[in-house]
Amino acid sequence: MAGMLCLKLQSWLVLVLAVLLIFQVPGPGFAANALQLTSRVEVNELQWREASPTRIIISSTADWGRMLFDDLNGTNSNGLRIKTVIDSGWLEGRDSDDQLYAGRKFAWPDTEFDKIIARKGDMVAFFKGLNDFHPTEVYADLILEVNIDLPRIYIWLMTGGNGTTSFEIVSQDTGGTIWRDIVVAGGQTTQVKRVMTPQPFFRPGRAESSVVITWLTIVILVMVLLNFPILETVGRFLRRATAGEAPTKGSRSAGHGKKEEAIEQK
Repeated sequence: MAGMLCLKLQSWLVLVLAVLLIFQVPGPGFAANALQLTSRVEVNELQWREASPTRIIISSTADWGRMLFDDLNGTNSNGLRIKTVIDSGWLEGRDSDDQLYAGRKFAWPDTEFDKIIARKGDMVAFFKGLNDFHPTEVYADLILEVNIDLPRIYIWLMTGGNGTTSFEIVSQDTGGTIWRDIVVAGGQTTQVKRVMTPQPFFRPGRAESSVVITWLTIVILVMVLLNFPILETVGRFLRRATAGEAPTKGSRSAGHGKKEEAIEQK
């Protein structure tokens, strides 16, 4: 009786671990927690995770527009940065003097206490020229990296002149919009900070292979520590399967023999 109770307890523990593995693997937060359990070395490097490929689309009638994937000091403490620029260009409304910037640590001018300051940051930006209000639309295909240790990340949206600018982040895996906002400029430079969660930047169901291996290792170790009869269980299952097939084959043979006897009697 005690042996059966122990066996049931072991089975339930293994089942609970399996459920935790299934329901918690997809997601950047779980990946961070598992990696923290397995390694505490170089945390600053491990906390950044490559997001699913994204497309940035900026549509505007303003003089210029900028989406800054950085903080104002260029240190990426905002939790979002550009890793790679796959492609960039214009979807419509390009003039010969229009300019497009997409990449890491581009220089950009800012004003602080009536002084112009040169800053640097990861960005996607366009510049048409002063008092140029014709509609334009640019894009940039990016590989972003997200700091999954932060519960909230943010970007800066900037525009100038009179016009309306739409900023959109689109998932290239699903084609759906991850995030979108509109900024209306009133003749002066406008800077707005937008806060978001990191989860939408990762495709649902995406899991780190190292995390899966880690949790499978944990499950196996628990089985060994609890002396779970893995080989015995597999052997019993195979014997039952073999025993189930044998009567079926015997009954088919018997039925075939009866048909042959009936034919001979006729």
